[in-house]
Amino acid sequence: MKVSESLKQSAEKIGISLSHYDIDGHLIYAPPDTVRYFTELLQPPNNRHINKGAFHDVFAAFENEPIHYDLIRLSLTDASSLHCSILDERGKKCFEQTFSSPQSLVLPSLPFGYYQLLLASAEQQFTVRLLVTPRTAYQPDVLKNKKAWGINVQLYSLRSKTNWGIGDFGDLAYLIEQGAKQGADFIGINPLHMLYPAVPNWASPYSSSSRRWLNFIYLDIPALPEFKLCRGVQNWFNTDEIQKQVISLREQASVDYTQITHLKLTALEGLFAFFKRSKSAQIIARRDEFNAFVKAQGAALLWQGLFNVLDRIEHQHQEAEENTIGWLGWRKEWQVLSESKRKALLKEHAEQVEFFAWLQWLTTQQLAELQERCRLVGMQLGIYGDLAVNSSRGSADVWSDPELYCVNASVGAPPDPLGPVGQNWNLPPYNPSVLKARGFQPFIDMLRANMQSFGVLRIDHVMGLFRLWLIPEGKTAADGVYVHYPFNELMAILAIESQRNQCLIIGEDLGTVPDEVRWKLNEFRIFSYFVLYFAQRNKMYPLKQDYPQHAFATIGTHDVPSLQSFWHCRDLELFGQLGILQGEVLTQKYEQRVIDKQALLDSLHRDNYLSPDYWGDALSMAMHDNLNRQIHRYLAESQSQLVGVQLENLLSQEISFNLPGTSTEYPNWRKKLSQSLELIFDDPHMTSFLSFINQARKA
Repeated sequence: MKVSESLKQSAEKIGISLSHYDIDGHLIYAPPDTVRYFTELLQPPNNRHINKGAFHDVFAAFENEPIHYDLIRLSLTDASSLHCSILDERGKKCFEQTFSSPQSLVLPSLPFGYYQLLLASAEQQFTVRLLVTPRTAYQPDVLKNKKAWGINVQLYSLRSKTNWGIGDFGDLAYLIEQGAKQGADFIGINPLHMLYPAVPNWASPYSSSSRRWLNFIYLDIPALPEFKLCRGVQNWFNTDEIQKQVISLREQASVDYTQITHLKLTALEGLFAFFKRSKSAQIIARRDEFNAFVKAQGAALLWQGLFNVLDRIEHQHQEAEENTIGWLGWRKEWQVLSESKRKALLKEHAEQVEFFAWLQWLTTQQLAELQERCRLVGMQLGIYGDLAVNSSRGSADVWSDPELYCVNASVGAPPDPLGPVGQNWNLPPYNPSVLKARGFQPFIDMLRANMQSFGVLRIDHVMGLFRLWLIPEGKTAADGVYVHYPFNELMAILAIESQRNQCLIIGEDLGTVPDEVRWKLNEFRIFSYFVLYFAQRNKMYPLKQDYPQHAFATIGTHDVPSLQSFWHCRDLELFGQLGILQGEVLTQKYEQRVIDKQALLDSLHRDNYLSPDYWGDALSMAMHDNLNRQIHRYLAESQSQLVGVQLENLLSQEISFNLPGTSTEYPNWRKKLSQSLELIFDDPHMTSFLSFINQARKA
């Protein structure tokens, strides 16, 4: 079945690709039913949305250059006289002029930021959002003088003598201080996105309930002023029963999210009651700060609170799965709320909603204090955060604003040789038409929330700003189609927020990246993401001078095994034991692993990291201390401006934090490091390893 000409024009107008080239260069045509499905789904909002104050157009231009705006972008019926004014973000008028019969407008140059262009003819009025972008994203001064490096960790995996069984902001503070002493310029962590407190075992930070709000499980509760002043909660925490529970949770090899969430919520509920009643001058001042936070964050903060209240009620006695997580498993009358019903529920559950808003305030506050601590100890880039592709389908983000998302579609990846059936990530995408009609404000708010306490932000699947592989509801990944997003506008916003928040941006760009995307990323000086595991070409790894310079380089990621596990093929053993890979496919993976290992050994010999008489090959040589150090030295001496080293690799630990393709078969996002932070930084071997890396970065 062919695509009709009218359907073709409608589809292309809203960014649907009718064909694409697969990884082998074959031209693949989009299924006509899929094209029709998304052409209907992605139609721009109609006039009733425009009347609510949406933008008629969004236009990106560079700062300090005259702005050329073509009026063909608008449906002008009479432009014989067109009054034009420009307002800045505070509503102040910074330009005004009336044009006679213009075809286009030449507007004055402006500093970077967000503006409203108001146009009025005799019969029509239009509102255009102007995105005036800096030439590049933020480029920190530290990179002018040195090659920077840092330590990357899965925050939940950290052990210490003080945490409650999960790595927390107290551990992060300790790691910042110790890392700074070793010369590290940043500490990289997993996404801190809010998950589902009512379903603690839903642990993936890449399948969150909200990308705007934070996961309070990382709070360092004893550091809170409320804890220090509240004798009742202190006495509860110091009881033998609770202390035994905490010690047991610390000693476990994996994070027990259910017990830890219950424990922390019990403490926090007690502290919230104290916060509400205390007459301490310090707490009274904190109540004023909290009220200011609530006012600044607006209705969205209360909606996430209400979501968590209702989710606790609905999931009190049931575990959720993919199709029942969050609001997907609620009673019908709560899944989609009218404005009056939402207000009624907010009033009915006001105190609990306030509690969850308070948790967001505490978490935001502690995270900001950590970034300030980085500054005080001389860690120049600070915290390196991570931004997931999108929130999950049952999320607070989707429930709070269902119009913004294509709830009946999912983001994924097309079939390729490594994944013959493709991938369905079960993440609903933004509706690009609605996003644009709102002037991209939800995207701005989400980026700003993520950048405000980070010095570096990694954007997972940065290609998603250009195009996404979208899959219709109930279909397989093979039935998907590429949909293009407003790339120029999204990149403009990324640059504006990066500069305002002084946050360096890393774009995870693994795989095939179209030239136009690569050009735009380079133009805005977005750092590339280089993973050593994936860099083998023609049975060799790159020379250190051939590493990408404007890039973040690392040995592995959260989705691949640690270096020790990679070298000893423990991940492949797991895939075989779990039946994820079998037979010829598994054999090929083992054979490829031998090739990759030998290529790395040959590259180390080539560059004199291993002497000519250093005995052993990929089949006979186990991972050992000197080999581990030389691989890190090879990475550290590369020309890439940023290098991240993973703590599990420095510990020579065999571990996989996430095993792609698994769900409940493997404890994803739960495994802990083998040693506590105190032992790691008291170990002369570990501190000398870090010093070795620091010196190698100066080469």
